[in-house]
Amino acid sequence: MEPADSIERIGFRRWYERQLLKGHGWFLVGLLCVLASAAGLGELRDHASLLARLAIGAGILAAGLAGFYALLRYLSMLARTLRISEHATCRVCKAYGRFGMLTATRVRCRKCGNEWLLID
Repeated sequence: MEPADSIERIGFRRWYERQLLKGHGWFLVGLLCVLASAAGLGELRDHASLLARLAIGAGILAAGLAGFYALLRYLSMLARTLRISEHATCRVCKAYGRFGMLTATRVRCRKCGNEWLLID
């Protein structure tokens, strides 16, 4: 499992921070693709030749598809990160993000030794 490997290697708090940065990077890419599509639509009516219109249309389609993929990736990354972070608090001592990975899904609190399921 990719999240478990990363959490074990760099720790939960750094993993969480990196996931948020990566997710917002995907959001930025999606936003830029939407802006590129809008700019392409503005340019589409200024060109008279059919070849130029087809090229611009292909660019609009490519930017739209890339933007759609980027926004889906953003939403899935944030949903996964939120789902994992909701399970990162020890129920016994209430320590947040202070655990070690036992298996790909189970963790142990470094403060009190309690074990729980982190990843469903």
